[in-house]
Amino acid sequence: MHNRFRPFWGFRTFLRLAIAHPRQTVFVCFAVVFAITLVLAGRQYWLGRERQVNDRQHHLHLQALVIDAAFHGAKQRLRFLRDSAEHILADVQNDSVSATIDEALKNALQARQMPTWGLQGPLANAPIRALGDQPLASIPGFSRDARTLKQDLMLSRVLSQLLPAQYQTSPDLARAAFISTTGVVVAYPPIADDKLEPVLNEFSATWLAQARAGQVADFDVAFLTIEARHLATGPYLMLISPVMSTGAVRGAIVFGFPQERLQSYLIASSLPEERHALLDARGTLIASNEETFIKQDGNWLTTLPAQLPGLTLPGLFQTKVGALHDADDYVLYRELPEAGLMLVDHIPADTIRWRVISQFSTAFVCIWISLGLLLVMTLFIVDLLLTRQMALNAQLRELGLVDTLTQLANRRRLQMDFKGMVRRFGGEHPIALLMLDIDKFKNINDNWGHSAGDEVLKHLATLCRALVRPQDLVARYGGEEFCFVLPDTTSVKAVEIAEKLRLGIEQSVCLPDAATMLTSAPSREIWLTVSIGVAEFNADGAANLEELIAKADRRLYAAKQNGRNRVVADDALTM
Repeated sequence: MHNRFRPFWGFRTFLRLAIAHPRQTVFVCFAVVFAITLVLAGRQYWLGRERQVNDRQHHLHLQALVIDAAFHGAKQRLRFLRDSAEHILADVQNDSVSATIDEALKNALQARQMPTWGLQGPLANAPIRALGDQPLASIPGFSRDARTLKQDLMLSRVLSQLLPAQYQTSPDLARAAFISTTGVVVAYPPIADDKLEPVLNEFSATWLAQARAGQVADFDVAFLTIEARHLATGPYLMLISPVMSTGAVRGAIVFGFPQERLQSYLIASSLPEERHALLDARGTLIASNEETFIKQDGNWLTTLPAQLPGLTLPGLFQTKVGALHDADDYVLYRELPEAGLMLVDHIPADTIRWRVISQFSTAFVCIWISLGLLLVMTLFIVDLLLTRQMALNAQLRELGLVDTLTQLANRRRLQMDFKGMVRRFGGEHPIALLMLDIDKFKNINDNWGHSAGDEVLKHLATLCRALVRPQDLVARYGGEEFCFVLPDTTSVKAVEIAEKLRLGIEQSVCLPDAATMLTSAPSREIWLTVSIGVAEFNADGAANLEELIAKADRRLYAAKQNGRNRVVADDALTM
C-alpha cells in the first residue's frame, strides 16, 4: 500500500514547499511559463518563416505552371508547322516537282526586281510578300538564287493556308509568320509592304539569324525578345523554330506575342514587395512584375542587391527548383521546362520577417485559447476535405481525358495511350492510325444549324465506337476531325477497318431533335460522308505521334482533294 500511494506523498511535499515559499514558487512558475512561451514563440516564428517561404514557393510554382502551359501549346503548334515545312521542302526539292511552274509562280519570279512583290493566292490565305533583289542584298544573312527562291515560294503557298488557322485558333497569338532566307515573308495578320524591309532588318539582328547553320541545327524552339518597332508597340516576344533543309537554314517559323500580356500577368499575380522575373538561359529579362518593362542586356541576376552563394544561371538551371537565402535576401526559383526559362522571385528578408511577426499575436491567442478544440476540428476537417478532394481529383483526371461533347477520348488521352502502346509493343507490332473528317461539315452547320451539327458529331461518335474493335482507341482530334489508333494492325487491315467505317457512316442517317434544327432546314434527316487518311507507325517510318498524324492528315487531305468519301492509305495521291 505504501508504494501505491508514493506519488501522492510527493505531490503533498511539493504543496508544502509551495506554501512555505510562496514568492519563490510564483517566480519559478512564472519563469517556467515564460521559458515555455519563449520556446513556443521561437518555434512559431521558425514555423511561420518556413510557411511564408513555402507559400511563396507554391505561388511561384502556380505562376510557372500557367506560363509554361501557354508556351507548351504554342511550341506544339510551332513544331507542327516546322515539321510540315521541312517535309514540304524535301518534296519540292524533287526535280519533277521543282520543275513545275504555274502562271502565278512565273509572274512572281518575273517581278523579283521590283522593290516589293508577291505570289498571288486566295484571299483567305496569308499574303506571300517578298523584297526585291536590290533591297534584299543590303540585309545581312539574306540571299537568293532562282532555284532556292522558287522552292521557298512553293513552300510559302502551303504555309499561307496554315498560318491563318494557327492565328485564329490561338487567342494569345498576335502574329504567325514564316521568314525565309531568300526574303520571302508569309505573315498573318499581314505585314504592310513598307514594313517588310524593317522587319527583315530586325530579324537579321537577332542572335538566331546571325548564328551559323551548325549552331542552330539542334535547336527545337528558341525564345527571343526584340523591340518590334515595326510589328507592334513595345517589346515583342517571339517563339521561333529554324526550318532546316539538307543541313542549311532555309528560314524560320515565328510566333509573336506582345510582351505586355506576360508582363501584365506577372504584375497581377505577384505581391508588390517581391521582384518576379522571367529569364532565359542567358539571363536576359523576358518579363517582370515591374510596372514598366525595360529591356536590358546581360544577366538580370547581377542587378540583385546581394549575390548569394550558388546564385548563378548554370546553378539554377541545374537544380531546376529551390530557394537561396541569407540574412538579407531570399531568392526562390523554378524552371519552366517547356519554355526553357527560369522564373525567379527575389524577396527581402525583412518582408518575410514582418509578415511572420504581424501574424504572431493572433496565432498565439489561438494556441492558448483553443489549441485542443482546433486540433480536433482541424483533424476532422482535413480528413473530410482530403476524402472529398481525392474523389474530386479522380473526377477531374477523368474529365481531363474525355471530350465533353462526344464523350470520346481527347488529344491528351490520345497522346498518353499512344505512348503506352509504343512502349508496350517496342516496335515489334504494327500500330495504325486513321484520321477521319466529315465531308462538307460547314454545309451541315449552315443548313441545319450548329446545334444540329453538334448532334451530328455525337451521332458520328456513337457510330465510330460501334464500328471499331474493343481494343481500338477513338478520339476527337478537333472540330469535325476524329483520330483512331489501331494497335497490332497493319496498313492492309487498317484500310479494311477504314472502309468499314466509311460505308457504315455513309449508310447511316442522323435524326436530330427538331428543336435543335433551324426552321429553314431542308429535311429532318442528315446524311453524311467522311474522308479517311491511313498511316502505319513502322511502315511509314514515323518517329512519334505527331509525325504519324501528319502523314495520315496529308492522306486525308488527298482524299478530300480527290472527291471526298474515300480512304487514302499511301502517298500516291498526295503529290
